[in-house]
Amino acid sequence: MSSTNSFWYLEEVDLFECFCPVNGAEDRYDKQPKRSIKKGEFIYLSDDEADKVFFIHKGAVKIAGYTQDGDEIIKAILHPGEIFGELAVFGAENRNDYAQTVEDTDICVLTREQVVSLMRDVNGFQQFINKLVGQRVIMTQKRMASLLYKDAKARIAEYIYDQSKKSSRETMDGITLRNYLTHQEIANYTGTSRQTVTTILNQLREQGLIDFDRKRITIKDMSAFKNLVV
Repeated sequence: MSSTNSFWYLEEVDLFECFCPVNGAEDRYDKQPKRSIKKGEFIYLSDDEADKVFFIHKGAVKIAGYTQDGDEIIKAILHPGEIFGELAVFGAENRNDYAQTVEDTDICVLTREQVVSLMRDVNGFQQFINKLVGQRVIMTQKRMASLLYKDAKARIAEYIYDQSKKSSRETMDGITLRNYLTHQEIANYTGTSRQTVTTILNQLREQGLIDFDRKRITIKDMSAFKNLVV
């Protein structure tokens, strides 16, 4: 569960080598230096031109949008080793969501044309991109099913569990993950309210399943906690 193991590989594709500067990199990919972005800054906004694909080297990024009433809907929290903005290579002309850092973040950026070149020239890269898009569709369907059929407690537990699978570490107290989101943002992710999130997190702590503060959440009993998600 450690974030050090979270870089995505497929066959012989190393995304760090593809997206970020390396010694002896092939000139035709014109690799750009990592961009350092402060917490809370936007990487792109809704309706921006979809002309680049991004790779997270360090940090975390929130992908979100707004309802017609102006309420935020958080679609995903992405971690080191993950790609976003990939629909740029499948004909999307503009973004339909926005990307914002939730902590200080380093990203590597390739243009649409550079990614298309990688898909053509690097063995397995096109397969990876196709698989990534498919996984994002499955994730969206899973989120919709969760919103329709699971209660608030299960949805909040599922958010914590899913984040623990992406980036966490074992400690003496259990499985600890960074708490990137405020209670309101967790509500925006899980389709609940801020008050409901606060109440349920406190209930889970009273039950001895988790502990938390503003920066971290620790799952103290993973076996029991997983039962809330099923």
